[in-house]
Amino acid sequence: MSRRLSLVFLPLLYAPVGFANDTAWDCKQDKDTKEWLCVGDEKSPAQTEESYPQPARKFSPSLTEPVDMPVVDDTPAPITPARPVKPIAAPVAPVTVQRPKPADVPVVKPPVQPVEPIITQRAKPAEPPAKEETVESFMPFATERKSVDDAPVAEETTPAVSAEKTTRSSSDEPIQLPPAATRATSGSSGTSTANKHSGWNCDSSNEEENWNCQLVGTDPKGQAHPVRKVAKESDYSLSLLDPAFDNSDEQNFETLTSKLKYDPWAIDATTQQAKLNADAGKNNRETAPLELTSDFAEIFDNEIGSYLGNVEINRADQHSLSHIANYDKVSQTLDLNGDVYYNEDELALYGHSASIKLASDQSKLRDALFISPATHLRGSSKVVYRDSKTFSRYKDVAYTSCKPGNQDWVLHAEELKLNDISGKGAVKNAWIEFKGVPVFYTPYLSFPKDDRRITGFLPPSLHYTQQGGVGIYAPYYWNIAPNYDATFLPRYLTSRGLILGANFRYLEEMTRGDVKLEYMPDDSQLNRSRYLGAMTNHTVYTPNITSNFDLNYVSDKNYFNQLGNAMALPNFSYLRSSADVNYVREGVSLTARADNYQRIDPQLLVLPYRRLPQVNLNLNHSFKTPVPLDVAMESESVYFQHGTEVNGERLNAKPSIAMPFQTASAFITPRLSLQHTEYFLSKQAAGTIGNISRTLPIASLDSGLFFEKEMNLGGKAMLHTLEPRLFYLYVPYKKQDNIPLFDTAQYDFVFASLFRENRFSGSDRIQDANQLSVALTSRLVDSGTGREKLKLSVGDILYFQDRKVNVSPIYPVETSFTSPIIAELSGELSEHVTFDTGLQWDPSVKDVTRGKYISDFARGKAAIHFINQPNEIINAGYYYRKNPQIPNRLDDIIQSDVSFHWPVYDDWSVVGRWQYSLLYNRTQEGFFGLEKENCCWRFRVIGRHYLSSFTNDTGLIAAGSNQAIAQGQAQTGVFFQIELKGLTGIGERLDEFFERNIYGYRKPTQ
Repeated sequence: MSRRLSLVFLPLLYAPVGFANDTAWDCKQDKDTKEWLCVGDEKSPAQTEESYPQPARKFSPSLTEPVDMPVVDDTPAPITPARPVKPIAAPVAPVTVQRPKPADVPVVKPPVQPVEPIITQRAKPAEPPAKEETVESFMPFATERKSVDDAPVAEETTPAVSAEKTTRSSSDEPIQLPPAATRATSGSSGTSTANKHSGWNCDSSNEEENWNCQLVGTDPKGQAHPVRKVAKESDYSLSLLDPAFDNSDEQNFETLTSKLKYDPWAIDATTQQAKLNADAGKNNRETAPLELTSDFAEIFDNEIGSYLGNVEINRADQHSLSHIANYDKVSQTLDLNGDVYYNEDELALYGHSASIKLASDQSKLRDALFISPATHLRGSSKVVYRDSKTFSRYKDVAYTSCKPGNQDWVLHAEELKLNDISGKGAVKNAWIEFKGVPVFYTPYLSFPKDDRRITGFLPPSLHYTQQGGVGIYAPYYWNIAPNYDATFLPRYLTSRGLILGANFRYLEEMTRGDVKLEYMPDDSQLNRSRYLGAMTNHTVYTPNITSNFDLNYVSDKNYFNQLGNAMALPNFSYLRSSADVNYVREGVSLTARADNYQRIDPQLLVLPYRRLPQVNLNLNHSFKTPVPLDVAMESESVYFQHGTEVNGERLNAKPSIAMPFQTASAFITPRLSLQHTEYFLSKQAAGTIGNISRTLPIASLDSGLFFEKEMNLGGKAMLHTLEPRLFYLYVPYKKQDNIPLFDTAQYDFVFASLFRENRFSGSDRIQDANQLSVALTSRLVDSGTGREKLKLSVGDILYFQDRKVNVSPIYPVETSFTSPIIAELSGELSEHVTFDTGLQWDPSVKDVTRGKYISDFARGKAAIHFINQPNEIINAGYYYRKNPQIPNRLDDIIQSDVSFHWPVYDDWSVVGRWQYSLLYNRTQEGFFGLEKENCCWRFRVIGRHYLSSFTNDTGLIAAGSNQAIAQGQAQTGVFFQIELKGLTGIGERLDEFFERNIYGYRKPTQ
């Protein structure tokens, strides 16, 4: 439980009560039906009969205005023979039945007196002769009773006058007396109205012809409402232990839930919105008026008040209901007894009795049930002590996060303490049962009750991999200071040995970062020590100046493959360390950085160049002139260093000027650039030039049109667009084979490549171009929602000269007239089904083996996604990519990809992903698992097959040199997770892994 359980809500209760006229009753018992019928008359002074408490319509007058007595007509009513009345319960607010008055009985109008804040009480009938009342006759909710003879029904209000002595309330109208009722005990089925669900409740077990129907709460008026299953005794027949909450408790939990503003265990947008607004009434408690309504009240010397029958107390968001309430004005003590219900925005309580000391904010509840909606917790306690506003204690407590009707796990404790000031909770002699079986015991356990951090052990973790064996994690968290903390991460691998780890985090006004260290004293297989170190930092000196560094180092290249847990396995072949300083403001960007690379993949042949350092300065400005003008400057100075390759410094500058003309339906942007690059090389091959210079002009013209049309498609308003685009590029040819490749590679050819000024990354290659890109995009957009229902993009590049510049002189000159024709189609088939496809068809590709040009598909993809609910996901895709420059096709990709998360039975789901290489006929990546999740616990187990060595990375691995490199080295691992929601969990956190590998998966909110 992480929310305080409080019941401090009642200020001083001060108000006199009202009186009715002194009357005498002429009561007779019918010989046939044995029912009493009473007719009122003015009472003589000698008569001293007491009134009988009867539920009546609730009346809550204003606390500031005087209350007037109802004006009654003086005209005598005709005498009508009295008939016996049989009460019939009807599910509406209670009213009283008025009988015809004798003609000779005068009606007296009592004087009206103004009063102070009023406690409303319900009208009461006189007590019949020889009829005893019991406390059990008071029901939490009143019901309307009607006479069989259709007598006129009058609505009564209670007059109010002041009194100094003991007073009682009564009625001046003859009313049919109710039969005595007995409140259901905790072990019974619960016939009390307070124990029933919100809405209409009917008893069909009655052998009589009539249904016994009662209304609890608001009338649903025929609207649909959720029906929650309540656990039966048979549901726990296989449990070793008796259920923590019996059927009566579950019924009371249902009632408590219905009194909250939202269902804590429901997952929908309305519920989430209600949570945000739930504490609106809490802020009004100090100023909100207090209303008290009961069936019967007694005030002794204006100091001690007793209230009986349907005692309701309301203030702001606080509400209570009980059978009996006693208030001592002198000691400011309030006692509630008999089916005590209390609820507010953050808490709902039920108990047999409650004692509250308003002056000291202390309270005591016995046999209490509680619900904390913010934490999705519910439970019971033998005694609840609230010692102050911020500290509470619970004896013999049991709680769970399962919804009513579900008791899959329950925590039991001899004593529970909650401290709101420190944000800590603690239990003594606590044990956990799961599915009716005890699974864990601890003599003492402390935990955080909110988001604040506290020192202690974190949930352990367990997994298995081929390289490391079974891994056991036991993290310990140390809250050093509000801005410093540390986590100790010892773990043991059965095939390797013990690894000691720690993670230290810091947060200052200007900077934040963390330091991570791991050390293995002795690897049992390698007989040597191994280690890892990492440090990250981000500092903000001014709003314009920042710095970052990310430093990483491992003792050997196999560290992650052999000692990692395979869930956080890096998807790259090298470990990068970098540091940078940045200055950014409007129109200016200055960055200085340095980086280093360490190999962590045994199959990696060549590392990237280190940049020691690199300085980038970018400037841009737009002039607001009649002819729009944009000027920009890109400049760079970088020194590349490598242990085995040629080193060098590169200076690059690229000024540009553009004139963007744009309207609502068209745009055209001519641009002219001049790129100059200087190289100063060292460690170059013998006979090569050390200084290289290159200057090239670049001219481009980008233009496009926008056409749109409103149309009706299948009864829906749609917006159809056509967006043609032309992009012309001219760059003269200059031989660049003598320039080393420091950080340059060829971009992947996609639809966006049609509008690039250079098809190479970096500055070591500038393409020669005299080409025109032609493209057309068409969209179908839902006018009502703005969602894109369909998108089609088609494009091609027309070359007016051969392309001689390439990343390597071994690649032949490209002489084709057109690029591969690109077509991309995506859209929504329905609200839950989307698709994404793409195709590249090359009409003129050179077949190296046959020595001629042919047409062929260079690339293709097709993927479809079905997402119905957060846990109903199916994705299927096919991917094909051909590299014509590698004749043996070892660099091609022909792969299928299927991922899913789907419920199968009773909250059980299957989850997995399978990436299969059709080129090598083997699984590249795959995992499969089972998941069981409901409102209060989650269990997952998955097995993963993955590659610990990675495939071709252009420019870093000798592409296609052998099949073993392309395929990589496979490993397997097994991982599991079990989580008791609201308590703790064991195992790997798999949500982030699922989000990375299953399209459309989102981490559950509970």
